[in-house]
Amino acid sequence: MEDRTLTLSKHEVVLERSFRDDTWELAFGDNAWEKSYSHYDVSEKLKEYSNKALAWDKLYESIKEPEVIEDDTEENYSLREKMIRILKEVEDGE
Repeated sequence: MEDRTLTLSKHEVVLERSFRDDTWELAFGDNAWEKSYSHYDVSEKLKEYSNKALAWDKLYESIKEPEVIEDDTEENYSLREKMIRILKEVEDGE
């Protein structure tokens, strides 16, 4: 590997290649770096994933101990059970 001089502005950062590859792949899957996604694309996708995870966490907390509603329908109960099952699968890494 040859030595090179790299000049950066005060707003630029150098990332370790493995960190960069891992981050891009988290956002967009295998070989995402080679597919020319920008740092902005990656940042927005990771924020989207974070927001969805927070929503799932909030949903999970709200249905772990559901309050009984007098006019709760069988359909609502069934949907709540399905959500609990999905959230448990996600937690268990299935």
